[in-house]
Amino acid sequence: MSGGPGLRTLAELRVLLFWRRLRGRGRTAELVAMAALFLMAIPLGLLFAGFLGSASYRAVRAGAGLAVDLAAAALFFGVWQAWTAVGLALSEGDAFDLRRALAYPVPPGRMYLLGLLTGIAGDPFAAFWLLLLGGAFTGAAVGRFGPWLLPLLALFMAFAAATVTLVALGRELLARMARGRWFREAAVLAGVAGWGLLLWATRYPVRDWLPVARKVQWVLFPPALAAAAGRHLYGGRVLAALPYIAALLAAAVLCGWAAYRVALRTALSGGEEGRARAGAGGGWLARWLSARLGPLAEKELHYLARHPAIRVSALVVPAVAGLLAWKVLPQVPEEAGEVVRALPLFGVAAYVHLVLQVFWLNAFGWDGGGARALFLAPVAPGAVLAAKNGASMLAAALLFLLAGTVYVSAGVVPPAWALVAAAALHLGMAPWLHAAGNLISISNPRAAPFALQRNGSLPALSALAGMAITAGATGLFGVPVLAALHFESEWLLLGAWVALGAAGWLAWRWSLPRAGTLLQNRREALLAEVTGEVT
Repeated sequence: MSGGPGLRTLAELRVLLFWRRLRGRGRTAELVAMAALFLMAIPLGLLFAGFLGSASYRAVRAGAGLAVDLAAAALFFGVWQAWTAVGLALSEGDAFDLRRALAYPVPPGRMYLLGLLTGIAGDPFAAFWLLLLGGAFTGAAVGRFGPWLLPLLALFMAFAAATVTLVALGRELLARMARGRWFREAAVLAGVAGWGLLLWATRYPVRDWLPVARKVQWVLFPPALAAAAGRHLYGGRVLAALPYIAALLAAAVLCGWAAYRVALRTALSGGEEGRARAGAGGGWLARWLSARLGPLAEKELHYLARHPAIRVSALVVPAVAGLLAWKVLPQVPEEAGEVVRALPLFGVAAYVHLVLQVFWLNAFGWDGGGARALFLAPVAPGAVLAAKNGASMLAAALLFLLAGTVYVSAGVVPPAWALVAAAALHLGMAPWLHAAGNLISISNPRAAPFALQRNGSLPALSALAGMAITAGATGLFGVPVLAALHFESEWLLLGAWVALGAAGWLAWRWSLPRAGTLLQNRREALLAEVTGEVT
């Protein structure tokens, strides 16, 4: 069989499997949810595209000077940083695996090239970044229409190709190095430190650190070459920009070739990414809980402690909290009142639940074949849900404690009532979210990899339901904030949140046996989904 028909056969097979997944057992609703989530991102993309278009228009009209330098740097470095961060942190490695392609009569290099092309044209996130570049191109065309737009279009296409190939190379290298424990966390910590360094640089005038940035920018080849070409094109110097565009294309080809060689070597060696190792059972929770429930709760805690999402969140969320306390809180005037000044801390308390929503919206996703043991063990289904919810709540509480500590250390220490209210908000939202999340976990489960992967841990329908649940809980706990602002009483806010939290815990306890009955009734459907035995 020649390469062309083999490629067509493989493409038809992938389309057929995708269509069967959508049509099987409620997947039509999954397709609707995915479309809704994508449509919600369009207004945000248009907004940022408008900002970049306006900056590009001003740079074209200026032609030279600081306005051109800042516009080119903000466009290419900003898009490259966001694109790379999303591509590496939330990998799509499960969407294309070169090891599977080796079984088909198709050259693996052609298959890998096809995967890179789909990373530009077929990835919804890539469409978002291309929308931003399209806004910048439109602004430049409005600013000065002419033949120079053709090399500018070539520059944007070369920049997109270079970014995709660099992300592919980074992904392949990370897949090989991530076998070492804590490697991903060290990489995220380095990224957080980089953001901190960037924020520290903003304390000084742009004219002071811009010459230093120009000297060190060449370490980052895609945005540096693209920004240099962009500055020349915005200034009308087309010939001067051509060497940079050629170098960008050559670097993209080199990165793509290197990524393919690494991926091919990994595929031929049969290597796999690191998996979670089972640890020895301690049984220490059995002294606090029952002998039946204790081991189950301890197993859930082991899963959460080893999951990359928890360890990465332990780095990212405190960094966000510190940024709020350092940059946002000082901008809130004293005369706004204590309730308003405590809103950033309250936001951190609620944000922790949103970050960890994958654990209360897809509670059985990581059990795999072990999910059968949950139904064979002499434990009531409601107790299984209680163990899973308890472990998730404990992880969220510890994460909030860490983030709150960073928040207090990085800014002004909030009053005692605000700290207690933030704890009441966090602990009070937890039972409401988990009670509703149990229904989603049982009704729409999905087998999830033990890794950070976009669209790999949470179905789109569950994500959409999670947004509605989080919005409802936020609205419920937001009513006392409005009342406290109206009556100028922070203690009213604290009392209302304590009452809502107590009601939430009673509702959660009441819902457990009923959710357990639903779990027992959907036993076969859930096991078929999380164990991968869907027929």
